[in-house]
Amino acid sequence: VKNLNIVRLANLQKAVVRCKAKHNSTEAKKASEEDADGLEKEVLLAEGAKIMITRNVWTSKGLVNGAQGVVRKLWYYPGSNPRDVLPAVVSVECNEGVYSGQHELFQFLC
Repeated sequence: VKNLNIVRLANLQKAVVRCKAKHNSTEAKKASEEDADGLEKEVLLAEGAKIMITRNVWTSKGLVNGAQGVVRKLWYYPGSNPRDVLPAVVSVECNEGVYSGQHELFQFLC
C-alpha cells in the first residue's frame, strides 16, 4: 500500500510534504505504529492527494473511520519554510454526503 501511495503522490505532480511525528519523549519515539494507536511516524501529503480517515474524529458530522476526502490546501504560518515545519492547517474536502457541517471543508490542525 505504501509504495502505491508514493506512486499516486508522484502522479499528482505537486510538491509532497513529509510530515514527521513530533515525539514528546524517548519512549514515544521508540513506539511502534500499533503501540501509538495507529499513528504513523511519517505521513506524506500533497494538494490533490486522496485521504481516508482511519478513526472516528467527529462522528456527528460524518468524519468517521473509512470516510474519504481530498487534500485541498496546505497552509503554513507566515514566514515559515515549508521544508522545515509541519503545515499549520491541512484542509480536506470530504466526499459528498460524508461531512454534513455548514462548510464543505474540514481543517485538520497539525
